[in-house]
Amino acid sequence: MPSAEVLEPQAVAEWLHIDVTWVLAAIARADLPVLGYRSDGVPLLATDEVQAWLRRPTLADDET
Repeated sequence: MPSAEVLEPQAVAEWLHIDVTWVLAAIARADLPVLGYRSDGVPLLATDEVQAWLRRPTLADDET
């Protein structure tokens, strides 16, 4: 887990071992919560919000 509390999409992608284009697409779909944007338009994500998003319940969680 990254030590920074605010991450850019590239850092989130490295943390999750995924492609940054997936992170950007998730942001565009409003799947990943954005904390805000830098002045140049780069989205900023809060580490704790990304962790909460990763732990969100899914339909498969109710399967037994």
